[in-house]
Amino acid sequence: MEEPLNQLGNLIRLRRKELKIKQEDLAETTQVALRTIRDLEKGIGNPSVHTIQKLMEILGIELIFRLRK
Repeated sequence: MEEPLNQLGNLIRLRRKELKIKQEDLAETTQVALRTIRDLEKGIGNPSVHTIQKLMEILGIELIFRLRK
């Protein structure tokens, strides 16, 4: 099973490409460091919830948390 950060990074990268948004433009729009976006898309780093929320809002992605049983 893929790690959650890798899944999130892949989702962000795919959606960004669907919308034809460059990483640099996403960084400028969200005021998130370009390095943070690049690392997140690679599944590395430790982004804050606030950072993830800003990226997902601009990209039109909804994040749902579930408790494991």
